[in-house]
Amino acid sequence: MSDYVHYRGVAKKVEIPQNKTVVEFANDILKERNVTVIASYYSSPLECLCDNFDTEYFYHPKTNTLYSITRDNLDPYDDIINAKIRATGDIEYELRYYNGGAGFSECLEEALDKLD
Repeated sequence: MSDYVHYRGVAKKVEIPQNKTVVEFANDILKERNVTVIASYYSSPLECLCDNFDTEYFYHPKTNTLYSITRDNLDPYDDIINAKIRATGDIEYELRYYNGGAGFSECLEEALDKLD
């Protein structure tokens, strides 16, 4: 069921080893979580990771960056889509939106796009 949601959290850039692509690294994370078979409807291990563990990982396609995320649920009665960069390089975000009209990834992408 669609409803308003409000999240505040942090997106921390995942450091990908130099000998791996983000897709290969996503596959490694899936293996660590005992996901050994990726359903055929996923185009890549990265898509599978971000779909199945969407409360823990987010991929920003514009920057080809994988983020480890945390989020808290807040009172959902004002639209808010904000992000700011911390001194550590982590990205702190706050999202509040109607989830029948937009999804978490779409709103987080919009917030990160505003950082430019």
